[in-house]
Amino acid sequence: MRGIINMIITLDGPSGSGKSTLAKRLAKVMNFTHIDSGSIYRTIAYYFLINDIPVEDYEKSLDNINISYVKNGVTLNGKRLKFEIRTIEVTELSSKIATYPFIRNYVDEIIKKIAKRTSVVVDGRDIGSSVLPNADYKFYIEADIKKRAARRILQIKRKNPESDIAVSEVRDDLKVRDDRDKNREYSPLCVPENAIIIDTTNDSVKESLQKITRIIRGLE
Repeated sequence: MRGIINMIITLDGPSGSGKSTLAKRLAKVMNFTHIDSGSIYRTIAYYFLINDIPVEDYEKSLDNINISYVKNGVTLNGKRLKFEIRTIEVTELSSKIATYPFIRNYVDEIIKKIAKRTSVVVDGRDIGSSVLPNADYKFYIEADIKKRAARRILQIKRKNPESDIAVSEVRDDLKVRDDRDKNREYSPLCVPENAIIIDTTNDSVKESLQKITRIIRGLE
């Protein structure tokens, strides 16, 4: 462990497990910087979409992208992004481009640079296993797929109350994403070595957060 001056905490897990919400809350409690790795992939996907970048030009187009991770969000070439990177189109493309090694390397370097200069809570799918394997604390957040689908529906409804998307549709999408994440050749989703598994299926955010903070503070 490097100590409190520069501590690294990672939360990995599948989509809808609650890891991003927990990471954000944990960072606030610890007064650390929260890095949502998914938002970085989404930002890249957003750039490709709005500029109609063909797949064959993805790699060289990264030279035209300047992503800065600021408190509570990301900027793309100086522009702060919020809801733009939360559309269905961006979500679908970000999941696909995350399988490309050159894009994962690009995102990994952004995360590593931030982690070198400040204490961080980072959430993603391969942070503790691949990006920051020497993290001080590694957690793997999981929940059953029915619960994950229900949570995703609530997220969608909050952003679009008129949405009539079915739970079965969301559940099927999660299964596809799980399969893609777990079976990709480069940095697949897995439980990192020495990670502590936190099942959020039957716990509230507050209860799960308490479990994690007690572990970090040596109370469990």
